[in-house]
Amino acid sequence: MRGKWNTGGPGRGSVAGSLVAYCLGITEIDPLRYNLLFERFLNPERVSMPDIDVDFCKDRRAEVISYVSGKYGNDHVAQIITFGTMAAKAAIRDVGRSLDVPYAEVDRIAKLIPNTLNISIDEALRGEPQLRNYMRAMRR
Repeated sequence: MRGKWNTGGPGRGSVAGSLVAYCLGITEIDPLRYNLLFERFLNPERVSMPDIDVDFCKDRRAEVISYVSGKYGNDHVAQIITFGTMAAKAAIRDVGRSLDVPYAEVDRIAKLIPNTLNISIDEALRGEPQLRNYMRAMRR
């Protein structure tokens, strides 16, 4: 039952316990074989209905959107995004990783950010002279 766009990955989260997801080829995990609890996916105590998130690699995302739009029509396709916020240290680490900056260097920079709840990078730059000096040195 594997379709053109179905990667048939192992599945993550509570959907891995769904027999329907297994039968449709959404996940490769047979929940009966591994005695997984379907109740994690759908149960009477759950406040909201379950959902199955599907993530696509940025390299083929446009191809997937084009296929779905062609198959179902533009008026039946929507793109949704959720914006979240990131803690200052985590943001520094993610940017460093994406720019291939050596881990030791990124770690040294991230540790310069004070352990203050909800501190922004701008606030950390104003309050931490070493961080400010590092940033100035990087701009040269």
